[in-house]
Amino acid sequence: MSRKFRRRKRNRRIIFLILILVIGIVGVSLIINGLGNDNLIAEGDTSDNNEKNEQNTNQELEEEPEPEEEPDISINIAATGDIMFHPSQLDGAYNPLSGTYDFTNSFKAVKDILQEADIAIANFEGTTAGNEVYSYQGYPLFNAPDEALDAIKDAGFDILSTVNNHCLDTRKAGIIRTIEEIQARGMDSIGTYKEKPETRVLIKEVEGIKLAFIAYTEMVNGLESVLSPEDLDSMVNIIDEAKLKEDIAYAKEQNAEVIIASLHWGNEYARKQAERQEVLADMLFNEGVDIILGSHPHVIQQAKQLDYNGKSKFVAYSMGNFISNQRIETLGPYGMSEEETKYTEDGIIINIEIKKNGKTGEISINNIKYIPLWVYKGTTSDGGVEHVVYPIMDYIESDELNDNSKSRMNRSYNDTMAQVNVE
Repeated sequence: MSRKFRRRKRNRRIIFLILILVIGIVGVSLIINGLGNDNLIAEGDTSDNNEKNEQNTNQELEEEPEPEEEPDISINIAATGDIMFHPSQLDGAYNPLSGTYDFTNSFKAVKDILQEADIAIANFEGTTAGNEVYSYQGYPLFNAPDEALDAIKDAGFDILSTVNNHCLDTRKAGIIRTIEEIQARGMDSIGTYKEKPETRVLIKEVEGIKLAFIAYTEMVNGLESVLSPEDLDSMVNIIDEAKLKEDIAYAKEQNAEVIIASLHWGNEYARKQAERQEVLADMLFNEGVDIILGSHPHVIQQAKQLDYNGKSKFVAYSMGNFISNQRIETLGPYGMSEEETKYTEDGIIINIEIKKNGKTGEISINNIKYIPLWVYKGTTSDGGVEHVVYPIMDYIESDELNDNSKSRMNRSYNDTMAQVNVE
């Protein structure tokens, strides 16, 4: 075989191998490209699926109901004035056979009203110091039996302001024991303390609304000296602008939504509030107090809603006597005229609705309602004496009361409604 033929044969073999190599490379390329296209198709399919899934998810989200808004919340505060126990009330509640007292009859007609409220608050004027050192007595040094607190609790009260001109009647021991007995019955006290408190503010959350309560008095009947200056400062809230502002600031720090101040102030038996009451109320409202509940004059003074920078505030300068033995027959002998004394029989329960907007959280004071009260004094079938608080409109036509009582009730109703801001 010639060299030339062998060369051609070798060349053909090389060409053949090159062709096979080219075909292989092309095939592999086609396969790779095919796989790539498949991947592209697969990715395209995934994209389509994702779009479909997103559409389905969006559709499901659109179909799901929107979350419901928080509902509006409303609570009711029932506020009333001075709770006092004079000697005739003590005598009428005493059972000589058992040696115990029962005051529940005094509150039988208002019990349902108070128990319907979310918070019922009043001024407890006096002490419960027991009878080991002090006897049970009324004016001038009030000291009621513990059963008085049993009846107050049973009537529906939740908070008692214990700071007033009679809170020191039985001195330091009386302050301490009164607080202990109130708390032992599941009620709260405000305004006096057993020792220096961490805060003078009572915070209570009611149905999702946070309330702050503070209480102060103008006077303690000149008995400041029965306590050391340190104890007086720690245990008794005597009106002091710096302390009041400090308490309001604390309430705000605790995120209180409503601040309620119980104030024992004003002039006894004056049916018009003093200018100093209005000045103090204005300062408190500007600082952040929302509601002011007044006591001490023993007669009803003006009550009204006010607007402070678009926010509603409420003040009752005096809510009169809730229960006492102050009336024409008992105050006349002290040289007071009928015109001065007849209004001491008048009291009131003020119902205040506090509403929280579920959407905005905004708080508003609404639906102020006034329930005029009259204190009846009469004899029982066994010759005893009874004192009963009557809501006038529920009993003005009742057979339980005689014509004289109804006449006095009617006078009381008209005078009370003239004092409050009712249109």
